[in-house]
Amino acid sequence: MESRTSDKFRVVGPIGAIGIIVSAMVGSGIFTLTGKFGAKVGTEENVLAAWVIGGVLALCGGLSLAELGAMIPCSGGSVEFARRAFGKVTGYLVAMVTILSGYFLSIAAVGLMLAEYVNKIVPDPLNLSLVALLVMVLAFLSQVVGLRSGYAVSTGLSILKIVFVAAFVVLGLVWPFDARLEPSAAVAAVETPGLFSTAVAAATLSVSFAYLGWSTGADIAGDIARPGRNVPIGIIGAIAIVFALYIGMNLVYLRVIDPLAMTEPGGGEMQAIGAVTATQLFGATAGKALAGVIALLFFATIVSGTITAARILESMAHAGEIHHWAGGRTAAGVPMTGLVITLVASAACLLIGNLDQIFGLLTVLINIFSSLSVAAVIVLRRTMPDAPRPFRVPLYPITPLVYLALAGWSIAASVMEGGWYAVLSSIAVVIVLLLVRPLLSLRRKPTP
Repeated sequence: MESRTSDKFRVVGPIGAIGIIVSAMVGSGIFTLTGKFGAKVGTEENVLAAWVIGGVLALCGGLSLAELGAMIPCSGGSVEFARRAFGKVTGYLVAMVTILSGYFLSIAAVGLMLAEYVNKIVPDPLNLSLVALLVMVLAFLSQVVGLRSGYAVSTGLSILKIVFVAAFVVLGLVWPFDARLEPSAAVAAVETPGLFSTAVAAATLSVSFAYLGWSTGADIAGDIARPGRNVPIGIIGAIAIVFALYIGMNLVYLRVIDPLAMTEPGGGEMQAIGAVTATQLFGATAGKALAGVIALLFFATIVSGTITAARILESMAHAGEIHHWAGGRTAAGVPMTGLVITLVASAACLLIGNLDQIFGLLTVLINIFSSLSVAAVIVLRRTMPDAPRPFRVPLYPITPLVYLALAGWSIAASVMEGGWYAVLSSIAVVIVLLLVRPLLSLRRKPTP
């Protein structure tokens, strides 16, 4: 099971692999999500349950992709696994949903979030789209010089992420502060939902997006040295680090803010719980400084997304799903065309409008197709029984089945709470993607 990329391009070791996966996973979610669902789930136990279940989901999915990534170490591995397990049509749909929502739309959304945080620290507000475009260009430029230097930038940024979040957790758990934010007596008297409620399930589904970058290790496996060893190390190591950081951050939030008090002063969801917590702990100046640091962390996420998106496009080109020129590399191993496409497509997404609404419409579809990449480990155990497997999923088949069960539960609960609009939207997206499929490949035959 050889990668289609040359072995001379395998420049990423275990530290680099862990670094880019951490950068992909730790984005805006940890600084915003708990504030958005805290009041809905109502209790500390429910808040932590959503993040713990999300972590278990990530670990079970990550272990499954670690086996497949070690077995089939190629660019865009998460797509290639679904392609081999479920056929070309399903593989194409997984690839398209992954590249459109997981990368192009996500890079644009993170760029706009970064711009919002920049506006918190500059004297005069800047145009959000222009700031987002600028950071996308900077991320692109960080990758065009060379393969090693591009990954070095990502590794350096990921180290900054880990150090900052870890420092925030340690200080947040011990720093003295005046008083915890508490809800009003009327709000505190409201009955809170149970652990297995649809509210907790919907929160878990939201949290699962904060963990989603664990598939990055499989998607960059074509650039990882000794993939049979380093792909599993990268995925498992990154998930362990991120899980510890996420639980630590939520313990800090809960120390400072009662879940029922996680609302804006005028009502509605708390939009920036990270900044609110920093202000409560360290004062207004620290809250403003945090905005600058978070903007830097978002830039790290954009860099890792740019790297991975180019590898997904490379996989699609090799499979004949898009024209072959999209999968080309320079003599130095840089996937230049994929990087250019990623920059242009992500920039175009800035013109769409409400990206949050689009993500809401695609929630069901994204989770279903992510589950197919994990389910591929079960199918390929049967259809490719003699393939070398340097790493095997512990407790197989329980581990992938746990992921599929938890993912199914969160999807079903989300549909029950939010209605069938997202389901119908997902069906419409699938129909459109199938209709445009012949146009994207330009009749190019797949690479043998």
